[in-house]
Amino acid sequence: MKLKGKLLGTAVGVMLAAAPALAQEVQLFHDKGFWSEQLQAVGDAAGEATGVTIVETPYANAEQYKAFVQASIASGETPNMFTWWTGATFAELVSSGQIAALDDLWDEMIANGGYGEASKELFMVDGQAYAVPLLLARWVVLYNKPLYAELGLEEPETWDQLMANADAIVAAGETPFLATVHEGWRGFIWFQELMLRMHPEAYNGLNDGSVAYDGPEVRAVFEAWSDMYAKGYFSDPRSTEEFNDYVRGAGAMYLIGEWAAGLVVEAGVPADDLGVFIMPNAVEGAPAAVIVEGSPLVVSVDGAEDADTMEALRYWVSADGANTWGEQTGNYIGNDSANAPNAIVAEVNSDIAETGAAAYLRWWEAVPPDLQGELVAEMNRFMLDPTMETADDVMSTMQTLNAAYWADQ
Repeated sequence: MKLKGKLLGTAVGVMLAAAPALAQEVQLFHDKGFWSEQLQAVGDAAGEATGVTIVETPYANAEQYKAFVQASIASGETPNMFTWWTGATFAELVSSGQIAALDDLWDEMIANGGYGEASKELFMVDGQAYAVPLLLARWVVLYNKPLYAELGLEEPETWDQLMANADAIVAAGETPFLATVHEGWRGFIWFQELMLRMHPEAYNGLNDGSVAYDGPEVRAVFEAWSDMYAKGYFSDPRSTEEFNDYVRGAGAMYLIGEWAAGLVVEAGVPADDLGVFIMPNAVEGAPAAVIVEGSPLVVSVDGAEDADTMEALRYWVSADGANTWGEQTGNYIGNDSANAPNAIVAEVNSDIAETGAAAYLRWWEAVPPDLQGELVAEMNRFMLDPTMETADDVMSTMQTLNAAYWADQ
C-alpha cells in the first residue's frame, strides 16, 4: 500500500520530528505505514468536524519507531499523541511517568453508551486507563461458506463439532486449517488458542511466570496440537502463501484477527462467501471467551494539557471517527454506537453480546517482550516437526527461558 508522505527512517533528529505541529494540527506518530492513507482520511475528517486536523506521521518499521519514542521520552520531549502496543510493553511505557491517564475520557466514552468496561480494561495499568483503542481485533475463525455448504457442515458450537468438521474436510481431500511459520511470528496463534480453549484457568499465568511452559496444562496443548497435525488438519507450515491460500480456497478455515476479513474481501473473495465463528471451548462448561488484540492510542502528559490534542482524541473515539476509520480499514475500535465496519465484525459483536464472552489479551502482547521472540521461535520449531519428541524439547527450552527471565524480576 502506498504510504502518504515520507517515512521517518531513524531516531536521528528526534527533537525535530517531535516538534510541536502547527496550530489546529496534531501529529499522530505511528509505525503503521500500511494504514497511512487511511489514518490521514480520519485526520482530514477530524479537521472538517472539529477544526483540528490529525496529521499522520509514520515510521518505517517497529524498531525504528520504538527507538524514536524511547529517545523522545528520555529527552523529556514525548510526542503528544502516538500509537503503541498493549501488554508488558505498554506497562513499561506507562512506568516512564510521561503518559497521561485517560480515566475521565473513558468515563465519557462509557456514559455515552458506545464503549464497555471490558474494552477499558485492556488499556489499564495499576487501576488506571492510559490509552484509547486504535483498534480492537477479536481473533476468530474465518471459514469458506461454499465449501461448508458443499460438505453439509454447520458452524461448530462445540469443540467436538469443530473436530468432526475437520475430519469431514480431510475426508473430502481439503485442508481444514491454514497455519504457517511465515514471517517468524505466527507460531503463537494456535498455541494461545488451544491454551485458552483447553485450560482457560492457566492462560494468564503464562504471562506472569505462575504457569510453567513444561507443566501439565501446556503439555496437554502440545499433545492436542500434535494429534491435529497427525490427522492432517493443518497446511504446510513452511508455506509463504498463508493469506493467499485462503483467498484461493486452499484452506477451509483460517484462525486470524478479524481485521483480515476486509483484506480477504479486497483480495477478491465475495463477502457472502466469508463466514466467521469464535472458536468453541474444548472444556465443557468453561465460560465463553475470545482473544483480543488491542492496539493503544496514547497521549503524553503534555498532550493531555493541549486542547487541540484532546479534541483530536475525542474525535477519534466518537461515532463519526469510528465510522470513518471503519469505512477506511474495516477495523473496529469498540464503539458500538458506530456502524459495524463489515458483516464479520457485526456477527462477532452479536456473538459476544449473546454469550458474554470474556476478553483475553492476545499472548503476543501479554508475554514479557524479552521472552516473546525466543518463545515464538520454539513454537515455530514444533510446527515444523509436530511430534511429541520435538514438543518435549520445545517445552523444556521454553520453560528454561521463562524461569530465567522471572528469576531476574
